[in-house]
Amino acid sequence: MSQLTVRPVTDRWDLRAFVRFPWRVYRGDPNWVPPLIAEQLRTLDPARNPFFQRADVALLLARRGREVVGTMAVFLDHKAVEGLDEPVGGFGFFEVIEEYPVAARLLDAAAAWLRERDARWMRGPMNFNSADHPGVLIGGADCPPAMLESHTPPYYADFLERYGMEKHQDLYAYRASRHQIGENMENLPPELVRVAEAAERLSDATVRQVRLEEWDREVALIHRLFNATMTHLPYRVPMSEEAFRRIAARLRPFIDPNLVVIAEVAGEPVGLCLALPDINRVLIHLNGRLFPFNWLRLRRLTRRVDVATFKMLGVLPSYRMRGIDALLYMEVLRGFIAGGYAWLDGSVTSEYNLMVNLVAQRLGAERYKHFRMYQLTL
Repeated sequence: MSQLTVRPVTDRWDLRAFVRFPWRVYRGDPNWVPPLIAEQLRTLDPARNPFFQRADVALLLARRGREVVGTMAVFLDHKAVEGLDEPVGGFGFFEVIEEYPVAARLLDAAAAWLRERDARWMRGPMNFNSADHPGVLIGGADCPPAMLESHTPPYYADFLERYGMEKHQDLYAYRASRHQIGENMENLPPELVRVAEAAERLSDATVRQVRLEEWDREVALIHRLFNATMTHLPYRVPMSEEAFRRIAARLRPFIDPNLVVIAEVAGEPVGLCLALPDINRVLIHLNGRLFPFNWLRLRRLTRRVDVATFKMLGVLPSYRMRGIDALLYMEVLRGFIAGGYAWLDGSVTSEYNLMVNLVAQRLGAERYKHFRMYQLTL
């Protein structure tokens, strides 16, 4: 049998092999959503992804002879280390065939790389930040993931735990059908409606849709709210504006203005609620490629998307407990009904985000996916 080796990606041929490898792992899995190959190549290119300017990164390829059998990115994000005030490194883009020795060799190489840089913990998986495909799937593999959610074979969790990794945190995805909400939102808990109505009367808060014609200004505003309203969550690292703009640019063609709303008090932005048409319902049909023929299918497939994915609800700390969160949530639900969507996904929510988990359960939403992030003490 050929010798197993783990080496860094060094050229464009290695990089293409790295990006194409998941097609082997998920062959025959009807619920896997292939990423766009061109987008993955841009994400992993130091010249085109600003993440590489603030982090040390190594892309690792496991091979048996010439055959690729596993991939992993290992990184030390200097801004994350500064923000968390702890020397923690990350790993992601973790894909491996169902052979534990291959996974162990990749993890050995990643751990050694981080030790050389004085990291004390290795945490993941996540694709460079905790908002992008965090964790491995613990439960809920019977349906496709929504955008930015992970979808992994069941043996990934087994391999990580066998290696000695421990749970860092669990993450959840919820869903609710249009029928559960009601065509006129008549099935919502009465207290939610009362709180939203009181907030509209008493807090001087107004809610407006995102202004796509003022794209640069609005992205800067939403980025600021995104970071400022999530400070209560443990392990939350502020996202750089460059990284945020990169994600926003990818999503721009799919944004439904009815699903992105901003709360203002006296003209000042104080809160944000953001949902998006789930582009995974499109990507699952494209097999990783837009050209030459899938580009023509894109618009038709996008029009047929019937799932909205709820990604964020946040209010500045000084404006909490005024019902503004309920006001924002109600407005997005109106957009959901008006847009004709069949069901609403909410993902991903940390187990530590007690309020969002409580609201989801109170609304009768089903917790239909369960993810786990792991940590290794180095």
